[in-house]
Amino acid sequence: MTDLNSTCHKGKIDITRNMGSAFLLLMLSSLAHSLIVTDDVELHELESPLPKHQIRRCVILLKNILHRACCLDLNLEGFPKSNHVGLSLINLSAKVLRDLYDRSSRRLLCPPKLWLINDLFDSDIRKCKTYEDFCDILHHPVLRVCPFFLSFKQRLKLFDRLTTTNRESVQGRNDGHSFRPGVHIHIMRGRLIEDGLTHLNKLGPNLRQRLIVQYVNSAGATEVGLDAGGLFKEFWSDLSSQSFNPNWALFRETEDGFLYPNPSSNTAHGSDDIILFEFLGRILGKAMYENITIKPQFAHFFLSYLRGDYNFLHMLPDLSTMDRTLYNNLMFLKTYDGDAMDLCLTFAVSKDDFGSNEEISLIPGGENMDVTNSNKHRYIEMVAKYYVCDRIKDQCEAFRRGLWDVIDKKWLQIFNEPELQVVISGPNDGSIDVEDMKANTKLVGGYTVFDKNINRFWRVVKSFNAKQRAQLLRFVTSCERPPPLGFASMNPPFTIQRVPFMNNDQLPTASTCFNILKLPAYSSEKLLRDRLLYSIQSGCGFELT
Repeated sequence: MTDLNSTCHKGKIDITRNMGSAFLLLMLSSLAHSLIVTDDVELHELESPLPKHQIRRCVILLKNILHRACCLDLNLEGFPKSNHVGLSLINLSAKVLRDLYDRSSRRLLCPPKLWLINDLFDSDIRKCKTYEDFCDILHHPVLRVCPFFLSFKQRLKLFDRLTTTNRESVQGRNDGHSFRPGVHIHIMRGRLIEDGLTHLNKLGPNLRQRLIVQYVNSAGATEVGLDAGGLFKEFWSDLSSQSFNPNWALFRETEDGFLYPNPSSNTAHGSDDIILFEFLGRILGKAMYENITIKPQFAHFFLSYLRGDYNFLHMLPDLSTMDRTLYNNLMFLKTYDGDAMDLCLTFAVSKDDFGSNEEISLIPGGENMDVTNSNKHRYIEMVAKYYVCDRIKDQCEAFRRGLWDVIDKKWLQIFNEPELQVVISGPNDGSIDVEDMKANTKLVGGYTVFDKNINRFWRVVKSFNAKQRAQLLRFVTSCERPPPLGFASMNPPFTIQRVPFMNNDQLPTASTCFNILKLPAYSSEKLLRDRLLYSIQSGCGFELT
């Protein structure tokens, strides 16, 4: 290892001069092949192929090699300075480290800080001003090969700046000088999905443009209020909630309540299901593009598809998140000591489509081929592939096409699956940090931090349960989940405006376009709580004002 370190510091790895490099290349090749056939149970419970403390030492070593290759030994063309053996070692190091990181995203192998390189790109990101500047950072070898060297918060800030600067280049700024007119759409409240599909799906990549929503009520009358961003956020939040509802038969839930495409969507929606999945992909992409956090929580393997770099070696562990019972049955077969033919299995699976059963062959003539001890590993992999990949392939590809129309896939590939879920829906539990909210709230109209009505307001908010806090946030901002980076990143900031004159009968109102809560001064904390709860739970829009 001493020889290896000295060689790495010289910037080149020469197998003819350094036996440490040859040993490391051989060791990594063996580890890479072992990981192909190692499931998560074997890795964590049986500590195979290596004990966890040795895995952590490998992570540190590979991290140092890749940091040296990607950051310190770049030539003018942007490729590491090394010979063929050195490049092989670098590529293999990246493959193994990425595999270990992907597994750690499902179940921690080592502390999160072990993956990080401190102070990487901090000064570079601060210097960036334009979308092109941030794209240059995104194209750096570190973010292409091992983005996890940067903390999640750093990458989240980079994603936020990429979407914000690109959005400003498309829509213009809201400063009155570079503002660009958007696309006007009329939406009937009882037909969110139908009207949304009619007006929006045809836009494709042009969905990045500013959307200006005008609601039409059930009587056909145009609702009062002009959209300066608030109505759009309300529409998009409601559209997302309805579109991803499993009752609509486009998505199913895992045992843990996570969503993945319904394999039987074609039976429920006919040939339109692919169009609908493309539309839902655009809905998600537009929400991420506009920094709107939405509710849906997606399955781990489906998030992998969305990034566009799904690792098919992880099909079996991913099956455990979709169908735990089927996974356990396959694990029983894998470790079964007896004759596999005793289990009477064939290379076929049963497909259940709303009550109608159909036998699907995994290979030609599979229904007549018995599973034996010699082919059971192939059977296990093919069953996992069918359930995780094959039966939802068309739906996933359609959803991904729609998503990538709005969000560049390179923006998504800097996150692992749990991180991508946070980008989509904020903190996993959707909880609202009142102290963070308070610290980043702007007071206008005469209110100060010392005002007794403001102090009453924060005591009331702290007394709210999680649902009531979400209702308050939705009432003011049209989104019931906080931004992934917290309230400091909310734009415009969460604002409380004083309503002149004390009036105990007046209700709090909101301007969702500018995230402003218009709060009258009340004579007691009880009145403030009662009036605030009435407003946030009324479900009214501009009519409340």
